[in-house]
Amino acid sequence: MAGISSFAYVAGDAEGRPEDIPGFDDLWRAVSPDTAFSAMGTGTYRKMTGPLVPYVADCVAKVLSAHGVRPAEVDRLVLATSDGALGLLGRDVAVEVMRAAGLTACVPAIVSLQQCCSSVEALRYGWDLAAAGARNVVLVALDRTPDDRDRVKSFALFGDAVAGCLISRDHGGLTLAGAGLAADFSGMVGQDTFASRQAVARAALDQAYEQAGRAPGDVTKIFTSSLYTPIAGFNAMAAGQARGLLHFQEPMTRYGHCGNADWLINLMDYTDKTGLERGALYLAQASAPGFFACALLEASQ
Repeated sequence: MAGISSFAYVAGDAEGRPEDIPGFDDLWRAVSPDTAFSAMGTGTYRKMTGPLVPYVADCVAKVLSAHGVRPAEVDRLVLATSDGALGLLGRDVAVEVMRAAGLTACVPAIVSLQQCCSSVEALRYGWDLAAAGARNVVLVALDRTPDDRDRVKSFALFGDAVAGCLISRDHGGLTLAGAGLAADFSGMVGQDTFASRQAVARAALDQAYEQAGRAPGDVTKIFTSSLYTPIAGFNAMAAGQARGLLHFQEPMTRYGHCGNADWLINLMDYTDKTGLERGALYLAQASAPGFFACALLEASQ
């Protein structure tokens, strides 16, 4: 049986403030009309000042160090990123990361085109690789925005971060009990409604709960996307979730919305502050226009 552990993240090395983005107020009003940014809760965000690969290599090193796994012992590398960041990576990104991190014996792959939900789907993919015999799978979720003006999106302020974990047959950790992913084309083209957002969320959640043989009431805490706080609460309500179960606010205050890295960062923040309860069930989830993804994670007994 594989385990998911060794969570780590590397945030952008420079700190920015929303009010320092040129024309911030106008940018926010254009994409999130009739909403007060103060309700977002984001005081700062992080941005990368150098090339992406060293940040990824640093994150991989942190993931491997927790269990003393040597880079040569990694046989699969799974990268996950959003659609917009995918075009910025370059065609040689996998080779560059493998060279920088010393991953000379692994097969790389990338999961994308599902916006900020790609990393949850990548977790499922990595888990399946381990179940099929892969010994050590490193999952790395990354998102960055080079132009500060592009950070201001509908109900979100993007920050830069890389986050990852190890899926290993040699080391214990969380168990993937079930996962779900659903798409809504109306959301992809900006024509979604409350009903369509609710339907896509519940479709994905139903997949996960059915696979796990569990019920929503079994979940102890939810690690979700770091979005505009009222919208996060609204999305939870649409999915039939208690807002009090969500954990995202404090990390979002410091880092903003880090795309595919969000649920990983939020899980780590909760673990550092509270710890994971043995035998408890946790839910990692992400939502984006046209998509909803989730993964039920069970802590070891």
